[in-house]
Parts: sequence; C-alpha cells; structure tokens
Amino acid sequence: MLWKHTDNTKSFVFRANPDRLWSSESIDLNPNAAYMIGNTPVLRETELGGSVRSSSLVRVGTLQNLRTSGDLQIDEFMYYEAASQRLGLGTESPSGSFAIASLDAELMFDVDRISRIGNYTTSDLEIITDDTARIQIGATGNIILGTNTETKVTVTGKLGINVKNPDCDIVTSGPVKFQGKKQEVSSVAPASGSYKVGDLVWNDKPRPTGYVGWICVREGTPGEWKPFGQIAS
Repeated sequence: MLWKHTDNTKSFVFRANPDRLWSSESIDLNPNAAYMIGNTPVLRETELGGSVRSSSLVRVGTLQNLRTSGDLQIDEFMYYEAASQRLGLGTESPSGSFAIASLDAELMFDVDRISRIGNYTTSDLEIITDDTARIQIGATGNIILGTNTETKVTVTGKLGINVKNPDCDIVTSGPVKFQGKKQEVSSVAPASGSYKVGDLVWNDKPRPTGYVGWICVREGTPGEWKPFGQIAS
C-alpha cells in the first residue's frame, strides 16, 4: 500500500531477504491489544509476554519483584555464581559464601561445616568503631586489642594462655611477667637463659626446711640467684 503525503510517500509493503512486512509509519494498537506470535502475546502496552526468555535491554525503569535464575553479573562488580551459590563484590570467584574484594584484599564470610569470617588474602584485619581500629589481627596472626593506655578490655570467664581448659581466672602454661619482673616455675634455680634483677622462680617441689623459690639479685645469663622464703620443718 502506498499513499501520498505532503512531504513524501507513505508505505506499508512486503519486503524480502528476509520476507517481512515493513511500514514507513508507526503502527498503533488498541490499548488492550497485543503483538502475537503463534497466537501467543509477546508484547502488550505494559508488559512482555511470558514466552520472552532473552533480551538485550540496556536500560529499564524501576524493577519490582525481580527473580533471576543462574549466574548473575551487575556492572562487572557484583557476581553471583549459581553452581557454588556464592556472591562476590569486586570478585567473580568469591572465596566464601559472600566476599568483598579489592586489588589487595578479600574479606569473606562463609557458612559451611563451620562459620568463618576474615581476610582470605595475606592482609591485616581490623575491627573498627569511630573509624578507629579496636581489634587488629595481623596477616601472620598477631593480635592487638585496644588502641591506647585508656582502652579497657574485659574478659568475662576464665582466660587460658596455651591452655585449653583453664580452671582459674588466668592460667598459663609458661612464664609470666608483672611490671617488668619475670616469674616462672622450676625445681632449681636457672642455669641458663637471660634474667634481670627481681625475676623469680617458684619452687615446684617444696619440702620442709627448703625454700619457696629463688630470686635474681644480679642480672646476667643466667645471673646470680638466691633462695627466699624458707619453709618450716
């Protein structure tokens, strides 16, 4: 069909390669009508047909009740891997159930046989409040609690150092130091090692007329030691 217009000729014609109907003008449907293929609606005024499975849309409005199936990628930043059911921000291969990654570090959260949270990479981990690190865990495992001498750290319960089941408030399997003075346990005064004046060795085999322990009176290796606290007979 061809019809003349003041500006040019309008047309609605059949074209080949491939065979198709072509219009030089807009085609307007009734608001309740639809474009159909094989008697199936594929496009209405406000919706795509349910048979539409793929598209190359590059811009859409506000989405509601969006559901996806399979892998998902958003702006080359957010990745969901359906096979492993893992979500990554900044990484397409998250190391846990959820991971946030940069060029230098990857923070991961994982729930499998056990729950895990932390850096998957060799980077320090900081737990912060008020933009200040309150707990610092170094890449090699060193841990720092607090930020200055005013910080208060409270341990509720019993604290064990190299001990799995402490039975007192503080239990340690090795020497301790109070205000620069080292204290340890042995059956004899030290014969090796470096010690300072005031260091103590508590006798782990006390007996009547023996001594509670030994105290360093001259620093050195091992220094000079004197017994103290004689036990009554």
